[in-house]
Formats: sequence, C-alpha cells, structure tokens
Amino acid sequence: MWLELPLGFDASELLIHVKERGVLFAPGRYFYVQAPLPNTLRLGFASLDEKQIARGVATLAELLKIEMRKRQRGVRRAERSRVALV
Repeated sequence: MWLELPLGFDASELLIHVKERGVLFAPGRYFYVQAPLPNTLRLGFASLDEKQIARGVATLAELLKIEMRKRQRGVRRAERSRVALV
C-alpha cells in the first residue's frame, strides 16, 4: 500500500520512531528513479495476519497524530509571537 504523508513529513525520520515500537515500512524514496518525495512510504503486509496489520496501522496513526499536534502547536506559537507594529 502506498501512502503520501502531509508535506513536511519525512518517512525516513518516521521510520526511526515506529521501528522502536516494532513496526517497519519502506520509505518511498527507495522507489523513485528521480526526485524522490520524502513524505511517501510503502506498507507491505503480505506475511502478516489481521491482528498484526491492525497493530501496525494503529501505531503508525498514533505517531502521526503526535507529530501533527506538535506541528500545530508550533504554528500557533508562531502566530502568537507575531506583534503588530503600529
């Protein structure tokens, strides 16, 4: 299964974190001849049972939610730190 993450995400970086939790995937950059997109990845699950697939997808989703929350907080902080010069 091919996934494209939101812009700004790096699948290779995400792999480091999910690997610590027992989940593996292939970063999409390995499947491009030119101009690889760092925010893509390939999930392979042919040799896994349903329970393992569900666990892996849940783990991946959990980490993505955490990262998205971090990014949203960063955007909010940046917006608050802007000062109108009058």
